[in-house]
Amino acid sequence: MSQLDLRSALLEWPHDPEQVSVRKIVGADGAVRIQMRVELGLLQMDVTGRPDGLRPHDRDTVLEHYQDQLRRYEKRNDTALGFALTPKECLELRVEASQFYRRYVALFVLEDYDAVVRDTAHTLAIFDLCKTYAFDADDQAIMEPYRPYVLMMAARSRAYLALRDNEPASALAHVNRGILQIKSHLEDRGQGEMIPNAQEIKVLQQLASEITGKMPESSVLVQKRALREAIAEERFEDAAKLRDAIRSTRRHHD
Repeated sequence: MSQLDLRSALLEWPHDPEQVSVRKIVGADGAVRIQMRVELGLLQMDVTGRPDGLRPHDRDTVLEHYQDQLRRYEKRNDTALGFALTPKECLELRVEASQFYRRYVALFVLEDYDAVVRDTAHTLAIFDLCKTYAFDADDQAIMEPYRPYVLMMAARSRAYLALRDNEPASALAHVNRGILQIKSHLEDRGQGEMIPNAQEIKVLQQLASEITGKMPESSVLVQKRALREAIAEERFEDAAKLRDAIRSTRRHHD
């Protein structure tokens, strides 16, 4: 394998400790990839599939492999009871989650919000799989402190996509849902006292305020109609989010 000195490339793209520096490049094979400048070098990631471009267990991702293992187990046994992930398997999943974290942060900076939604969903699926099926209690819990951040990034990205479509009420609903999910997560972990100071909630509350400030008063009528439809269709979770959005909009315009 030939050796390549990256010094010239790093000098051409200085590291900025005050911001996340990312860019898209076209590789020698013609594929678009993401590069992130870090303190001591460069990270390069594929845009789709697993960020490192590998196919673990001959699948696109480690998550896909273990989800398939779970489905096979359930089919054989008519139950998921007894299925368990070993510490080594959980480590594989954590490594993959770390790769997806780096990529969705880069994608957020690049304003590729659809891809952020995709990668945060993948990360949350890893969290859920380990929380539910890890054999070791430490493996069940080790990623849970990071869940609020992932939920926040997903909510922000969904909100920005809605704003691009000129749907501020939908954007506000996504933000409020993210806040409720984070609060519920902290309460479930017995950490309700952390809610007032949770940075992820503060970020989403600030975004909600910004969205509300851009909403015309007439948007309340649209929200009320959507609320009635949600109640009629027994979509009570959506109805709760819409009620919060209506209250927030009214407070802003009062």
